[in-house]
Amino acid sequence: MDIQNKADALQVLSEITSEQKRLKEANRDLSENLEAKAADLKAVQQKLAEMSAPKVVTVSEKEATLRKFVGADGSLDVAGMASDETDRGEWHSEFKRLIDDRNLAKLMTKSGNVPKLDAKLNMHMASAPVDVRRAFSDSSGIGAEWIPDLVLPELAKKLYVGGAVESLFSTINLQTKELRLPVLNTQVRPYYKNGATWGTITAQDDVTSQISVTARSFGSRISVDEDASADAVTAGLDFVRNSLSDALSHAVEGCILNGDETPAHLDLNTTGSPRAFNPASRWNATGIGAADDHRRAFDGLRSRANDASSTRDANAMTYADIMATRGQLSGAHGVSDKLAMIVSPEVMVMHLLDLEQVATIDKIGDKATVVNGSLAMLAGAPIVVSSLMPSNLAATGFFDASTTNLTGYLFVDTARYFMANYKPLTIDIQREITQGIIEIVGTRRTSLGSYDASGVANVAYGYNVATS
Repeated sequence: MDIQNKADALQVLSEITSEQKRLKEANRDLSENLEAKAADLKAVQQKLAEMSAPKVVTVSEKEATLRKFVGADGSLDVAGMASDETDRGEWHSEFKRLIDDRNLAKLMTKSGNVPKLDAKLNMHMASAPVDVRRAFSDSSGIGAEWIPDLVLPELAKKLYVGGAVESLFSTINLQTKELRLPVLNTQVRPYYKNGATWGTITAQDDVTSQISVTARSFGSRISVDEDASADAVTAGLDFVRNSLSDALSHAVEGCILNGDETPAHLDLNTTGSPRAFNPASRWNATGIGAADDHRRAFDGLRSRANDASSTRDANAMTYADIMATRGQLSGAHGVSDKLAMIVSPEVMVMHLLDLEQVATIDKIGDKATVVNGSLAMLAGAPIVVSSLMPSNLAATGFFDASTTNLTGYLFVDTARYFMANYKPLTIDIQREITQGIIEIVGTRRTSLGSYDASGVANVAYGYNVATS
């Protein structure tokens, strides 16, 4: 089914739920057509994420603010208008997209000539709001000479959009590549005070410690034949954008879930030959596990749960058993109003949809889009499905390249974590004249940080969950 709106998403999820219940009542295998169900689930998640994203609304007052780019002398600041991060109405949004298309195509062609895209931009300027159109007519000639050669603002914006899992966490923009946070461990001991005990009260001080997080670099690259025609390049612009942005977004999400900085990575294990750990077969198998594998950038949630000993065999997958995993969280983390559950598609389809305690989006309404990609809630925690939550694990909860049919899930207090971003996302385009190709590289520097010291159980990992 082609999911176009929320009603379609509700229908698809309802059909998956009904099918799982029918199979269970008929005592049949719940994994029947699992791949198709997981694909439908992913489509529902994608539609929810799209619906929760900010929408461009045509508002006359918004377009009126474009006057700020018209100078007192009647000149038009085209570069400023093109690089403005605020969308000032539908016309302005389309203007920036056309600028981005034109400049990207120009860089990707050997001649640098893109007359059709130049013409589209000129036509679009003819339909600009009155003040902008007048300034353009008065100060610019017809042709491509007025178009600024900007660093692809719309491509950069797309590349910086995080996935459903990353969106769970707040963001801190770093001024340097490393952030150090002082932490107060309140350990002053209180005493029962009376005359007999007065002399035993000992003065104590709070203990302070420091948490640091270092932004790591993620990069994605695509190569284009320099002899490709302008028309062919134009047709492939969305492919280039999507390939780069998906690679970076999935790399960060994959590291949030599966990252481990230690050389003997829990899944990749490079004490010998690197293991080909490849959740959902997302990545090209060549080079997986090597020193430049993206899952070596920072410690992810599964690794942090392992370090805090907040992991458990969750094979039963009853409501009580799932709550026992949640009970691995220490102190207030288990009852935090920012608690979220991250699951693989297999956990959602095979185990959660037929639990009567799960409130799916047809029951919780608008709350379904509080978190991008949220499909349901369990005991007040939104459930976020990620295809990068592995389903090819061993009974230990980690990948061993031998047993590859088990999965797991996480409970995380999202208020205790943050994404540390350093420097703007950069896009570099370079022509390799000896190879006849044009290289396009997107780079992002970020890391997952925690306000708690290492070993604090602010994330719990349930493993050894069946996928069939």
